[in-house]
Amino acid sequence: MNKAFLLAGLIFILSFLLNSCEMSTKKSVDKGVVPYQKKELMHAKGFELFNSGKDKLLRIYNKRSVDSTYQEFKLVKTKTADNQIQVPCKKIICLSSTQLTYFFALNDIDRIVATNSSRHLFHEGMSQRIENGKVKRVGKEGHFNTELIAGINPDIIFVSPFKAGGYDALKNLGIPLVPMAAYNEKTPLGRAEWVKMIAPFIGKEKQADSIFKKISCRYDSLKNLTAKVTERPTVFSGKMRSGIWYVPGGKSFYANYFRDAGAQYIIENDKQGAYPLDFETVYTKAAQCDYWRILVPEPIGFDREALISQDTRYGDFKAYQEGNVIMCNIREKPFYEQNAMKPDVILADYIHYFHPDLLPNYQPEFYEVLK
Repeated sequence: MNKAFLLAGLIFILSFLLNSCEMSTKKSVDKGVVPYQKKELMHAKGFELFNSGKDKLLRIYNKRSVDSTYQEFKLVKTKTADNQIQVPCKKIICLSSTQLTYFFALNDIDRIVATNSSRHLFHEGMSQRIENGKVKRVGKEGHFNTELIAGINPDIIFVSPFKAGGYDALKNLGIPLVPMAAYNEKTPLGRAEWVKMIAPFIGKEKQADSIFKKISCRYDSLKNLTAKVTERPTVFSGKMRSGIWYVPGGKSFYANYFRDAGAQYIIENDKQGAYPLDFETVYTKAAQCDYWRILVPEPIGFDREALISQDTRYGDFKAYQEGNVIMCNIREKPFYEQNAMKPDVILADYIHYFHPDLLPNYQPEFYEVLK
């Protein structure tokens, strides 16, 4: 009799569990919950991508928010609701030249119908499209030509969350504003992996995966070259700007680059962003550094004399005296148009200077010794 009682009890429990599962499944179906599969990312932290087979869900996180809030976008093949974006998109606006690098890497610029008016572009194909009117200039942050944008009627607008002003007016147009937040990433490969965020909008996921894999493999192989170096030259970064020297923190994007290149970055703290210091404080830390790295928007031909003419105190740094100022002049090099998708190239540039014996035949692409 005890066995019969136990059996009856087990049947009751099993029945209860099955009914619960059925109710749970029905509840999910009733609410329209789709079983999304999360795409695995290797380095990027600022977005997540989910695929259900029929559509995709994109989440872009706000790293500046304490609770890591995010914006969510549903990408579909056939749009049936206002909160959806039909992909692949046919007309795209990029409001920063740094966003274009991902389209250049994917060899897909024909969908770009407008960009900001900030500066000259080095990319011949894009420059030609702007010149012949296929790509419009729609203004700068805070001064967008909303009438022109409305007339273009793009499918989406990629905006930069790091720029101030102007987006409120765009929101009223009813066009999806997708934040391109790659520059929140603290590692070079993290920024490059945002090509996987762009890819679903233009139907090039496989190409993006393949491109990033190659970049990642080359970057890691270069990083491995410096992993066991015993002598690490010291390096500092930046220069005075309006009386302030903005220094990358010890856990910043550039600090990670320097470490991967086999150098010792002189700022050793937990700060991830840049912060202001006065000249004296920087000099105390960097006077005897081996290398000085600068990124400048200077006239073509900017040299050692031009640098020291900006502040004669620069001549007191050991790196300046020994000819070890490595510079990228964005007036001469397409740094902002390409750097996000060329972390392996930039790493090789740094290694070439910090450890020339490791890459003896390498020709730097972005950086050069200040002449």
